Amino acid sequence: MKHYQTWEKHAVDFGLKAPTLAKLVVKVVGVCSKLLYACFVSLPRITTLRSKDKVFTHYPYALYATDVKFQAAHRPSGRFGEEKYYFSGKHKLYGFKIEASVSPEGLLVDMSPHEPGSVSDLTMFRSRLDQHTQALVKDDYDDTINDNGELFREHPTSWTVLVDKGYIGLAASARAIHPKKKPVSGTSDRFDMDRNKEVSSDRVVVQNFFGRVCSLWKVSYATFVWGEKLYDDIQRFTFALTNFHATLMPLRLEDNDHYRAVMARYKSMAAENTSKRAANQRRYLQRRAERFATEAARASRTSRGTFLSPMVSGRR
Repeated sequence: MKHYQTWEKHAVDFGLKAPTLAKLVVKVVGVCSKLLYACFVSLPRITTLRSKDKVFTHYPYALYATDVKFQAAHRPSGRFGEEKYYFSGKHKLYGFKIEASVSPEGLLVDMSPHEPGSVSDLTMFRSRLDQHTQALVKDDYDDTINDNGELFREHPTSWTVLVDKGYIGLAASARAIHPKKKPVSGTSDRFDMDRNKEVSSDRVVVQNFFGRVCSLWKVSYATFVWGEKLYDDIQRFTFALTNFHATLMPLRLEDNDHYRAVMARYKSMAAENTSKRAANQRRYLQRRAERFATEAARASRTSRGTFLSPMVSGRR
């Protein structure tokens, strides 16, 4: 997982045939991922976080922050309508998405099954709205905690989840706090700018966690080629072990830098693919123009009687 390569490369390292190694890894990961996830991933209560003094700095009534992690994958085979379902318009790459929620402690508390790259972050959250609602609901003891924070009147029985601007509109169905967008043909006022900084400052813990995952496991950021059926088990395996690692070495800002580097790598991959498509299109148009010019010249010579039949040539 850490030194992710093709099955053939790993088969040489272990002295096995590629199909044998693939079947062995699939079985081991399938069993271990469930055990590790159950062991290292759990949802804390707000009272536990308060007792540890591990709440978000600006939003102490938020239970966790949620974001989506994208990973590039090979272009799937099949019809174009099936292929484009995996194409992310944001990243300009084919791939998979996973929704993850991280507590103020920097630990994973929940993650979703993967979705194709074209599915929006907001759609993924709404498809799991029941799970989030159950996780954020206040119990009887939580009602004794003073909570008069943002969106309290709209959702008095729920704690808060921190999200980014891609989730605008979610507050109607969940107590979700996100940065505000700049008004059309206008600018944000000082209050909104400060608020946006506070939201981003608290929810950066999710990107820090993604960065730690990518720094530990190449299989979680390199172009995924092992097959879609295996993807969920592998990511649960790596995310759960990253949780254990984060308990020993808390997340740092350097982890966010690593995640930014991965996103920059995806951006360069998309730019390279775009330039290749543009070059192919230019070559196609050039060959097409040359072919049309050749056919036009040939037709012109034929119409002027340039090409004579063998009988006419013999008479001459």
